[in-house]
Amino acid sequence: MNVLIVDDEEHVREGIDLSIDWETFGVTGRYMAENGLEALEMMKTHRPAVMFCDMKMPVMNGIELLQKIREEGFDTHVIVISGYDDFEYTRATIKANGVDYILKPFRRKDVEEALHKALQVWKQRSDSKQSEAEREYVVRKADALLDGKKLASYVQGDIPLTAAVRKIFDKIGLSGQMLKIALILPKNRINIVERRFMMDDDLFSFSVENIAQYALGNQFSHYFCKLDDYQWLLLMGSGHSGMNGGNYNFHLERLKRAWQQTLQLDVLIGESKALSDLAHIHDVIGEAKNALLNGNVIAGAPERAGSVVSDLPALTDQQFLLKKAIEAGNKSFAAEILRKHVNAIRQRGTLQLKELQVCTMEANLLLSRWKQSAASPAGDAQAPSLPLWINNIDEWEQVLVNQVQLLIESLNPQASAGRGMEEIKDYLDNHFHEEISLTLLAEHFHFSPQYISKKFKDTYQITIVAYLTDIRMERAKALLANTTQSVSDIANQLGYEDENYFSKVFKKQFGVSPYPYRKQVHEIK
Repeated sequence: MNVLIVDDEEHVREGIDLSIDWETFGVTGRYMAENGLEALEMMKTHRPAVMFCDMKMPVMNGIELLQKIREEGFDTHVIVISGYDDFEYTRATIKANGVDYILKPFRRKDVEEALHKALQVWKQRSDSKQSEAEREYVVRKADALLDGKKLASYVQGDIPLTAAVRKIFDKIGLSGQMLKIALILPKNRINIVERRFMMDDDLFSFSVENIAQYALGNQFSHYFCKLDDYQWLLLMGSGHSGMNGGNYNFHLERLKRAWQQTLQLDVLIGESKALSDLAHIHDVIGEAKNALLNGNVIAGAPERAGSVVSDLPALTDQQFLLKKAIEAGNKSFAAEILRKHVNAIRQRGTLQLKELQVCTMEANLLLSRWKQSAASPAGDAQAPSLPLWINNIDEWEQVLVNQVQLLIESLNPQASAGRGMEEIKDYLDNHFHEEISLTLLAEHFHFSPQYISKKFKDTYQITIVAYLTDIRMERAKALLANTTQSVSDIANQLGYEDENYFSKVFKKQFGVSPYPYRKQVHEIK
């Protein structure tokens, strides 16, 4: 925080400077000016929170300076120090939102009280501006979320092309352009969400969108939004003069590389061959979907060349054994049956996404039947299910096994009790400084990762990621306040390898970075 002292007499400037313990007030920069014109230039450079100002000065006097401050909108709080008890000076102070008027010769107490009052007003106004900015940010985010949902509803054919939808396209700069459509499916979504985001889907989506905006840049009009957990839509406009088929492919490849390098996320992309205007967008979306549905979902499998392949193995052939395993609560036996079934699918050598979707619908039908037929206190809960757009056979197997295990756990009253979650919470309390993943918790406590994530949030109304962050940040506050350890050492001690990332998390949690927080605490003490 900066303070500017403006007076044509050097001994007055020095007197003000020496009369105040600036560190007590949190002032880090003090600047001097001999007249109003010099002060005005310094204000543009240093943006002081408070200015001590004389009234009678050469070149530009105090009244002229205060008028300039008002005209140019400086958010500086003025304390006038003058040897003249004149109403004109007082009126100029009031007009410039001055907080005090002190007559020379001044007392140290008067100057300190005036500075304290000015800084209180400055802080209140700063807090108010910050709150207003935060409110505006929340409103903008809410508007963007609503726009995204409305646009997704139009794209999926749930609502007609209304004036409100056209307005969204105007807002994102795609109105009147021919559009290239790309549907994007994550191949290893569950792996990434479990390993990097502790099953926090919102955080995963936020990261995917941020990376997309960075990779695509501002060189051409585009819009990227989420349709569901497995489908993302990218609209690319043709308004850029150099945009053609080659350039579209360049941007898509760049996007794929950005996700892979940053998150290790692999994706499958289906493109429309033709461009379309807004009114006929559903036709080209159909093209993009067909490109996805006809693609192989077994890694390394050759493209189908019209040869006859064996029929898909039916999960219904295993339903008797699976039902027995579920009723007995035998998760390992159920997992073994499912893995053998998936291996039989792999042995066909090739599998199109549309065929995998048939398998998905069959699995969801059986899961629903088993849930409905089970005599369980949780029988009214929603049955586990597999998302339709999973497009990788390895992930499909992982999700299928997880969903059956989730069903077994939900039907087991002991597993549904809070005791297991209490043990997990105690583990987090004692091991928060270590690297913790859902996979590790699942192996340690013998629950599926999805069950742990869902049950922990249901029990404590907070996600595991947020709970860990709260513990680490409270510990960080204690270490900053009561030790002399460096911020880097504290970050490492709490499990953060990157000091910058630790500082960002701390600031997001408490509104201030670690260094200023430590300084504030020590000043209070």
